[in-house]
Amino acid sequence: MSGTSHLIQLWNIPSTKLLLRSSISSKGSYLVPAGEIYRNKIFCKKIQTTAYRIVNGSSVPVPEHKKQSNKEDIASTTLETVGAFQKLPMVMPSVDILYSALRKAKRVSPTKGIANIAKRERNRAAKQLDFLMKELAVPLRGYAENFPDKKQLHPYEQSLIQLTLGDGHYEQVLRNVDALRKKVVSVGKEHASLCAKSLTKREAEERLAEGMKKLEDIFNHEGKAADDLLNIAKTLRAMPVVDLETPTLCLVGAPNVGKSSLVRVLSTGKPEICNYPFTTRGILMGHIAFNYRHFQVTDTPGLLNRHDDKRNNLEKLTLAVLSHLPTAILYVHDLSGECGTSPSDQQILVRVSGIVDQTPHNTSLGMGFIFASAVIVSTHGKMDVAVTVSENASKKGTVFFIYKEIRERFSDHLWLDVVSKCDLLQESPVIFNTEYVSVDNPELAMYQKMGPEGAIRVSVKNEDALNQLRVRVLDLLVSQMSRIESSKINEENGVPT
Repeated sequence: MSGTSHLIQLWNIPSTKLLLRSSISSKGSYLVPAGEIYRNKIFCKKIQTTAYRIVNGSSVPVPEHKKQSNKEDIASTTLETVGAFQKLPMVMPSVDILYSALRKAKRVSPTKGIANIAKRERNRAAKQLDFLMKELAVPLRGYAENFPDKKQLHPYEQSLIQLTLGDGHYEQVLRNVDALRKKVVSVGKEHASLCAKSLTKREAEERLAEGMKKLEDIFNHEGKAADDLLNIAKTLRAMPVVDLETPTLCLVGAPNVGKSSLVRVLSTGKPEICNYPFTTRGILMGHIAFNYRHFQVTDTPGLLNRHDDKRNNLEKLTLAVLSHLPTAILYVHDLSGECGTSPSDQQILVRVSGIVDQTPHNTSLGMGFIFASAVIVSTHGKMDVAVTVSENASKKGTVFFIYKEIRERFSDHLWLDVVSKCDLLQESPVIFNTEYVSVDNPELAMYQKMGPEGAIRVSVKNEDALNQLRVRVLDLLVSQMSRIESSKINEENGVPT
């Protein structure tokens, strides 16, 4: 009866709770109750699993390529945020990588238990070469994999890489690092194999020395790729971080009009201040804290009077900030002429070749630009630079209003005009041979005398109207914050902005 009752119990158990097992000692098979079986629960490592979905009462495998594409989309989305430069891996100098690997490789001992001297020596030689190869290749592989792909970066950071490092230099250095890694792996494996095939102790020692010398020579001659990547990492990591969700004020204007002085007055930024053009050679950041709110201020290189295709990389940095970052614009004008650019030249973009030689002294980071035709004027014991353009050329050339052109190009930005150095407007310290009063253009004539309509006239030296400027700037940044918040809400709701 016990056997019959047991079969009745098994009959009541669902089929998914039974395991069919066969016994070699028995003449048949018997059923044993077991735990429930689930398709997706597998408790062994490295076993391929398959996800299923129910379609018309049957299980259908779910294609895995959809999940992979979703992961790739997520990865590409996260990489398109600003701040990738601060996440770059630390790069060791090539000399440190090489000598650290050599020192560690020489301490590798042969496998224990090998009695034969020749076998023990070739085992030691092969293990040391293999260890040296890995110590050299692993850091290089980490650099090639962990440095971000330029195409997946934010457009602003893409522009910084191109304008700061040069077109294609970033990608070429990464290719050189990966090529060095492949060469080290190939040579290391080849010589380790030769050591493993040595017949005598002396032959193994000679092949070990030969392989180590070969790898050392390769790294000495081509290790410059790692050093170049180290310099790139230092340069990019030093770039200022811009928070896209924090309102940002960008100061724009001609060189030496007083943008850096205003940055010092308005924010925590401490840019260099000198009385010559292109003191600012990059994007410099400052911050403003007001009523528990934080704002950003950027100081940018000055814009010269020429078309975009003739601009140098410093000017292109300024345009990149305006094009790719949600900023409010504080346009600075200098009507005194002390900046080295006359008021009419600050407003007119003259397409005349030969005004400024845009060939830099050094195409790397520190860029200085040669003024092909310039006159030095002494004012109050200071040296000012004035670009000379004949009045006839400026009248007959293809004339654009740079101020109106920039304002029209970035019409979607919030805007505030400021006339700086108002304490010098009564003194007329510099006389320019480019300056003329336009009779045919009353708007230009009014600009030369008063600046743009609605501009705030300030003086950092005498502290004139600085409090008024601070209030206007805060109002502008609060409006910019409202724009950012509304844009974020629209993006979350799928509403096009």
